[in-house]
This record gives sequence, structure tokens and C-alpha cells, in this order.
Amino acid sequence: MNIPDMHSRNLYFSDLSISKYATMESTMKERVKKQQDCKTSVLLISVIVLLSLTCIFFICFLLNRQTVVIDLNGDETEDIEYGQTYQEKGAVAHVKNSTLFFLHPAVDVSVSSNINDKKLGTYTVTYTAVYQNIEETKDRTVIIHDTTPPVITLVTNADSYTPYNHPYTEEGYQAVDACDGDLTAKVKSEEKDGTVNYTVTDSSGNIATASRKIKYDDRVGPAINLGGGDVTVYVGDSYADSYSAVDDCDGDVTAKIAVSGTVDTNTVGIYTITYTVSDSHGNQSTAQRTVTVKVRPVNVITNENSKTIYLTYDDGPGPYTAQLLDILDKYQVKATFFTTSSRPAYADMIGQEAAHGHTVAVHTYTHNYASVYASTDAYWADFNAQNAVVAQKTGSYSTMFRFPGGSSNTVSRNYCSGIMTALTSQAGSMGYTYFDWNVSSGDAGETTNTNDVYQNVISQVSANTRAGLPSVVLQHDIKGFSVNAVESIIIWGLENGYSFQALSPGSYHAHQRIAN
Repeated sequence: MNIPDMHSRNLYFSDLSISKYATMESTMKERVKKQQDCKTSVLLISVIVLLSLTCIFFICFLLNRQTVVIDLNGDETEDIEYGQTYQEKGAVAHVKNSTLFFLHPAVDVSVSSNINDKKLGTYTVTYTAVYQNIEETKDRTVIIHDTTPPVITLVTNADSYTPYNHPYTEEGYQAVDACDGDLTAKVKSEEKDGTVNYTVTDSSGNIATASRKIKYDDRVGPAINLGGGDVTVYVGDSYADSYSAVDDCDGDVTAKIAVSGTVDTNTVGIYTITYTVSDSHGNQSTAQRTVTVKVRPVNVITNENSKTIYLTYDDGPGPYTAQLLDILDKYQVKATFFTTSSRPAYADMIGQEAAHGHTVAVHTYTHNYASVYASTDAYWADFNAQNAVVAQKTGSYSTMFRFPGGSSNTVSRNYCSGIMTALTSQAGSMGYTYFDWNVSSGDAGETTNTNDVYQNVISQVSANTRAGLPSVVLQHDIKGFSVNAVESIIIWGLENGYSFQALSPGSYHAHQRIAN
């Protein structure tokens, strides 16, 4: 092997380097060219892709359809109880693209509603969203209803109770509904088996009920009624006891009354009768009556004075005249009857009045004001007709009479002016005496109560006595309640020193002021 010399080696390596460099340069150029070609390709591809995407986006934009979508917060239908406040939950909205689905911008939502939370009904809440020229609405239904029943409140009185065998006495209740207000007037109650059940229905059909147990008790004893109260009996009369008892639970318990004490009507004295009765629950009641036995007062006839009483009776006889005669006989009192023929069935009592020693006088035959006071002739014709009846029944005519309505009546003005002035003048010239009264019992229309009649008579008689006048008392024996007061009037009079007498022509006339 020949080894080149140093110079040759240098040349050799120099040539080799140049050759290698040339090769490397060539390779580098190729690489650069390839890189340039690659960049060009990438750029070209990028342009193509961009153009393609642009075309695709443009096509999508041309084909895109936009809508507005509203989503409600909460349910589409909400039920609200009356009295509650509706809480608006709102809604959200966005744009929906058909091709550009990745675009969904939010849209503002406006709300409108017609809700009246003070009135039952179905209401609508409308949500509106507007995007560019697109408007979308969506409704929510709100139902305000009433499912709450009324409230019944029962009033309870701790001291209240219901007697056995009695219906319950309502203590009170109130019914109030949130929607309808006060429903107390619509409450229905029913008592059954010791319980009171209450029911009320509001306008929405909600029903409320309540009930109460009835508290039964018996805290009151029977009520004893003593007929006539304390009694005065005259020696020789009989005493008839009268009493009864009623219990608030047991009803009539008269048969259970125990009576203790006796009355001797032949011996003057004061006697006490005791009445005791118990009900089925042990409540006991007691009552006492005082019976006074005394000598009957005697009616003494005296000269007329301020303590003289003339009892007079108009418009009879009638169905109570016989009773009145018995009372007068019992006390040997004589009275005066101003008679009519208005009740023919009792005409014979006119004779009985005279037979018992009473004065029988004329009042009127018909008691018809229109005919009686038509003229003076008409009046005297009526007078004569009744006087003829008096004569037929008693055997004699009467010279005494009383004008219908009294001499001071004004009703006669309706039929004949001045007739009362003429009649009173004519009466004297014809020998007749007329009587009015200065004590009115009130039985002509002011009252129908026996005690009122009694009080009216004794109060006016007392006033006349103080004024120094005798008393002429007006009553009507056709009024049963008035006849029932006569015995008490007589007893009062006798016990207070009065003398009862029948009228005669010379008696006190008690004339009133003539008004026609």
C-alpha cells in the first residue's frame, strides 16, 4: 500500500471536502426547496380550508332560522289559596338558531298579569321576549281558589245550663270565612241526643262543622202559685184553697204539694197555710199564705157626703149582670143600672135588678148614636121606647136617665148641632133627672184589666173625698173584667168607711160641662 505524501494527502482531503461540501450544499438546497414546497402546500390547504369554512358558514347563515325560546321558572299552572300572595317566579329567554345552534344570546323578558288576589278565579301571567323583529309570548295560568272551610267559634257560658226535658237555649256562635267574611247567619244547628251540631257552607262549597255537648242540670225548685195570694174571709163564709206548682223540669207537680195548717172560718183570727213541694232532683220550694178571718163590714146608709159611693152600670143587662147581682147582694150594696135593650136575651134581668132593690133607669133603647142624636124628637122617641121596657119589667116608669156618652159628649155634633144643650134643658122641664159621673173605671176602652179598673176607681174616689165630693162611679156590666173588680171595690170602700147607695132623683148628679 502506497501512502501518499503529505502534500498529496492534503490535496486528497481538500478535494474530498469540496466534494462533500458540494454534496451537502446540494442536499441543503433540496431540503429548502422541499420546505418551501411544503409551506406552499400548507398555505394552499389553509386557504382552501378557510374558503371552505367561509362557504360553509355563509351557507349556514343563509339557511339559519332564528326563534325566541321562553322558559318559565316554576310550573306553567300554579294553584294559590285565597288569602295568599302570588309570588312571581319569572322567566328566562334566549335566541335559538336552527343552523348556528352554538349561538344562543339571552333576551330580556317583560311580564304582565291580571291577577286580583282578592277575588277567586283563573288568571293569566304573560311573558314577552323581543329579539330584533322576533316577538315571543308564553302564559302561566294562576288559579286562586278557596279550599279552606270557615271557622265556627262557639260561645260558652260557664254558668249556663239546660233544664232537663227542655230544648237547648243557644249560648251563641260565630262563623267566619277567609273569603266570604261573616257567615254566622248561615249557620244551621240541630239538636240531637244531647248534642248540638252546627254546620255552615261557604260559597266555594267548603263545609265547616262544630258541636257542643249540652250541659243538663236542675238548679231551681218548683214554682208555687197561690191563687189569690193572701186571703180575707169573713166569719161564716167558706174558705176554698187554691194552689198549683210547676217545675221547670218535671212540669206540673201540684199533686206533690204538701199543705200544712188549717183555717177556722167561724173564728176571727189570722191563719198561716204552708205549702211544700220537691221536684225529682231534690229541689224544694216552700210558700205561705195568710188567711185572715174577720167580721164582715156592714154597708151603712148615711146622708150623702164625701164618703158616699154610687156604683152605676151602663149598657146592660148582659151575660155578667147576674154575677154582679150576686156580688152586690153578698155585701148588701145597692147600685144603679142605666139600661138598654141592646141584648134582648137578657131583658128579664131588668126585672131582677129591681127585685133586688136596685135603681133601674134609662140609658138608651138602641145605643145607636146616629139615630139617637139625629134630633131632639129622635132622642126622646128612643128614651120613651126604653122607658116602656123598664115599666114592663119593673112595673113603673123611671124619671132618671144617663145620656149615651154622657152630657159632655161631642160625638152628637156629627148628627145635630147643639142637641145636648137642648136635651139637658128639655129634661128638666119634662120632669126627668140625668146623671153623669165623676169616677171613670176605664172599662169603656182604656183597659181590659181587672186590677186597672180597681185602681182607677179607688184612686178617683179618694180624690173626690179629699175634694169633699160624693163619687158617682161609671162601669159597664157587659164587661166581665170590670164586674170582676166590683167585690174588691166594695171591700175597699167598706173597710175605709164608705157608704154605698143607689141613686135617687135628689142624689149628686155629677154633671159635666156640655160641649154641644
